[in-house]
Amino acid sequence: MIATVGLLIPRGRWARNLARGLLTAEVLLATVTPLRGWAIAALVATGLGVVGVQGKWLSGWLRRLPSADGPGVKPMLFIIGSLALVPLLGVASPGGVEFRQGLLGAAGIVIAWGYGKANLWAVWAGRLLLAPLALVAATAASAVGAALILAAGAGLTWLAWTKEVWLAASPLLDTLPGPRPVRPRQEGTE
Repeated sequence: MIATVGLLIPRGRWARNLARGLLTAEVLLATVTPLRGWAIAALVATGLGVVGVQGKWLSGWLRRLPSADGPGVKPMLFIIGSLALVPLLGVASPGGVEFRQGLLGAAGIVIAWGYGKANLWAVWAGRLLLAPLALVAATAASAVGAALILAAGAGLTWLAWTKEVWLAASPLLDTLPGPRPVRPRQEGTE
């Protein structure tokens, strides 16, 4: 839905890439799904979507210049990665998530929410809290799950320290200019 709206209204190249990723995920999902009934219809629709997204006719429709105010890849990875901590913890601990792992997931949700609202405290929380919380959460997982949690925590901490992530949340002007004084117009001067 988001990819379709992104292709139709802002005509963004990002929407084409999002559609490609979603269609690739659907094709991969079809490899593990038994093919019958609706699964065959979904696979045919996915094939039509692949043809539609890959065609040259879409290149003329999409905007060629990047948007002037896009946040960039690293800020998007930071906010999506912070939200993705919750399902990642479920994958890392299939037997159930413990309290210390839940703290990391809750921190990821709060950081993503704060960063989405352009609060600098969320960047600082990502810089200072994610790595220690990931280390504590990793102690409650298996070896493979712990490696996954630690890799995610280290990656998000690294992203939080990048300049792009900071600039996406920091205001452009630290202090706003003051009001201009209004001077009454005098007769005879122009």
